[in-house]
Amino acid sequence: MERNFGQMKISIIIPTHNRAETLRNAIESIISLNDNAEYEFVIVDNNSSDSTKEVVESYYPLARYVFEGNTSFSKARSTGAENAAGDIFLYLDDDVLVRPGSLDELVRIFTVHGECGVVAGRIDPKFEGQPPDWALNCQSSFNGWSLFNESTYSFIRASFQEVPSAAGPMMAIRREAYFKVKGFPPDTVGVESNSGQKLFNKLYIGPGDYGLCLKIKDAGYKIFYSNAASVFHVIPPLRFSVRFWRSRMIGEGYHQVISEAEFFKPDTLSIVESTVLAKAKLFKLYRQLERLIRNGSLTNCDGLSTQELWIHYYKAYLDMKIVLDKHPSLSNFLWTIGENGVSDSEYDVTIDALPFEYKDLVSSEFIYFDKPVSTLSELQYIVFGRGVYKIDLVGSLASRLPLSLLSGFFRIAKSINRRVDLL
Repeated sequence: MERNFGQMKISIIIPTHNRAETLRNAIESIISLNDNAEYEFVIVDNNSSDSTKEVVESYYPLARYVFEGNTSFSKARSTGAENAAGDIFLYLDDDVLVRPGSLDELVRIFTVHGECGVVAGRIDPKFEGQPPDWALNCQSSFNGWSLFNESTYSFIRASFQEVPSAAGPMMAIRREAYFKVKGFPPDTVGVESNSGQKLFNKLYIGPGDYGLCLKIKDAGYKIFYSNAASVFHVIPPLRFSVRFWRSRMIGEGYHQVISEAEFFKPDTLSIVESTVLAKAKLFKLYRQLERLIRNGSLTNCDGLSTQELWIHYYKAYLDMKIVLDKHPSLSNFLWTIGENGVSDSEYDVTIDALPFEYKDLVSSEFIYFDKPVSTLSELQYIVFGRGVYKIDLVGSLASRLPLSLLSGFFRIAKSINRRVDLL
């Protein structure tokens, strides 16, 4: 479908929190482009305490500084949209470097393809140092560095094509589509490096980028990928660390449970299926890692094995399920935090309202432990001694069956259930 528009304007929306210098680098990478596209910057300072305001104001009038005092990534994104004048909202992370031609390519795609709601940009890594092999193995198993290219996703096979989703460091959204679907669902609150009063360590709450893509497709729009719209995502040494990968996978497990309750809303049988499969996978991974430890394969490893990586995910998923089952209103409370954010004045009241079990699961001591598993006692402590869920009879029995058999059983059960509903 082709449409003839006048020149479309891009609003480059960058939410940021305490990353003044990486933000400056991102802005400079765009200013140095020779693209012809018309654009503006909308920089949303999400409750920073560093020199973010001074950095942004040094680029006035090209860059507009907007302060959002309610800490929440999704709230900062929505504040950016409310203050943007462009036909295209280009959301960038504050730690990217934009490549030449990207802005012109976005205008071309949205102009030519009227059915396009989102453009997924190519996202390649720019490492600040050499990542260890174990971290590269973790990235191959799970996209923790938020990349978007053919090395990361097998469905990318052409320089320009339709794709199922986009990634947050670079995604452009048609203005009308953004407001039609009411923007991003909740994502995260806080960042990993936070410490001190009135600051959240990173809380994972909702599906964010992926959730918006689902809403965009449900509204009848398409998502396109282009190699010619691209950024480098700066990957600092912090993201080579055990604490980063452990916290990322634990957070992913937590947000999956909250998202199921508040966004996906699966039926009862699907909930049972996801729980049984998570238990089976956790137990299988536990046995695999146990064998690796016994045969000495992890003796000289200074990072996470992929088995441990996924143990943290499934253990976190099951831990959070138990906590939400015990506190049925908690998922909605967290969802509201993710949508609206939390101001400094509301911080203490919000923390006091959270149940002890949840605060324990998201505590720094629980999430940011920086030592990989290398002994049987450490493995047993992570699975049996920490958190809420302990491997039970269901997990043990389910793990003895092939996962394909378990999945097949649930497909048959769902099919029977649908047929009963039709009677």
